[in-house]
Amino acid sequence: MRINLSTVPLIDTHCHKFVREREPAEFARVVSLSSDPHPIEDDQSMLVYDLLIQRMRRLYQLPVGTPDDEVIAERNRRYDADPAGYAAALRKASGVQYHCYDIGSPVSGDMNTPEQDAWFDRVAEPESVKVITRIEPVMRELFAQKLSFSEFLTEFDKRVRSDIEKHHAIALKSVIGYHTGLDVELVDAATAQKGYEAYLAGEGGEAAEKAIRDYMIPLSLEICKEFDIPMQFHTGIGSAPMCDLRKMRPASLRRIINDDRFKGKVKIVLLHAGYPWVEETGLLVNNFSHVYSDFSSMIYSAGTAGYRSILAMLEAAPTNKIMYASDAGGEPESLWHAALHFKDQLAKALEYYIAEDVIGYERAMQIAKNICHDNALRVYSRLQ
Repeated sequence: MRINLSTVPLIDTHCHKFVREREPAEFARVVSLSSDPHPIEDDQSMLVYDLLIQRMRRLYQLPVGTPDDEVIAERNRRYDADPAGYAAALRKASGVQYHCYDIGSPVSGDMNTPEQDAWFDRVAEPESVKVITRIEPVMRELFAQKLSFSEFLTEFDKRVRSDIEKHHAIALKSVIGYHTGLDVELVDAATAQKGYEAYLAGEGGEAAEKAIRDYMIPLSLEICKEFDIPMQFHTGIGSAPMCDLRKMRPASLRRIINDDRFKGKVKIVLLHAGYPWVEETGLLVNNFSHVYSDFSSMIYSAGTAGYRSILAMLEAAPTNKIMYASDAGGEPESLWHAALHFKDQLAKALEYYIAEDVIGYERAMQIAKNICHDNALRVYSRLQ
């Protein structure tokens, strides 16, 4: 039996802003999984790029076989003529109710300027915008000030709380995996201070940096507990070469996940389904009541075979604890395409379970509605 999810609403629980002037010169970079310099032909030869261009041809009602460069030229014409109208049309076509934007990206390099953020605010529909704040940009700014350890902790606490309140943030996020890995240890204050001071002095290597970064995770979770918001962790695939996959396994977070201070008290969301460790992530979601996951980035990364990774998650994870997210951004088409592609891939996965007589049609539609929309409302209390 065929499943049609075109009318099922979505909540994108993890994505990034788009700013026209920050786009790369070549549109095909939108599908790149790497910041490592590489020929544009590598991106243009990705099947997920073919899929995106095909979808754009249909959106613009261009003839079949219209060359890629003409499709992109039409895209640029429409976007530049009316950025807000173009972005709004894409959101409407995608069926996304809320986009939850991580305002702390990128991991390294320059963040948006105030002028770029102001442009985004004019273009994005304010009723659809929700915010996720990230702890690492706060730490980066405070590291540069070379405060005493006690001053650093005081300012960190003040800044993170202020950001949550200012933006009415729905979640806090950490990308510690990019920096020192997900094998977060429960560090005492004395060890953290020693690591902090050595790190600022340029001594101690990664061990010093790891000590202070690990120490800040429980402190951040305590803030989440007080605000009743989830903590998101980047897990699995990321942008190479900075992303070291060897340090990104979701199960490495076990000490934090199993910490009695937070079990059942703070929702922990393992982003990207831990891809490629999807089964492992599903088991963590199954085994711990306060652990959740989403499909962000994974569907883009798994490309045309994304339904197989959805099936891998559904092997173990309760269907009321996994959510849609894209991790898309930079260009509004990535947010739109990710949403439509996810619905297609989820439909294929659910059709498999119907064919195997595991579920019926009505149950399949209920699962789809939960994953696409309703679970997010239960996990992120500030969405409404």
